[in-house]
Amino acid sequence: MNHAKEKVKDAASAAKAKAKITQAKVAEKTEAATARSHDERALAHERGKAKVAAAEAELHQAKVTHREEAMEHRLHKRAGTGHKHGAGH
Repeated sequence: MNHAKEKVKDAASAAKAKAKITQAKVAEKTEAATARSHDERALAHERGKAKVAAAEAELHQAKVTHREEAMEHRLHKRAGTGHKHGAGH
């Protein structure tokens, strides 16, 4: 069950990251289209690359968070399953 929750969270994070990446690329293209010089176009391209890299880093960080949450849940779930022996055994 947790694996399914983790996959759903990862898919949601991936969708958000793809939206941010697309938005960054569109912003880069519009900025490059309105640029007046080659240097301004190059700067727009660099800004676009930086925004895409930031969105991808955010996606990876979200996946790490999901894995940590799943591991935390598994650890707490298994913590109470120890066998206890009574005095009569």
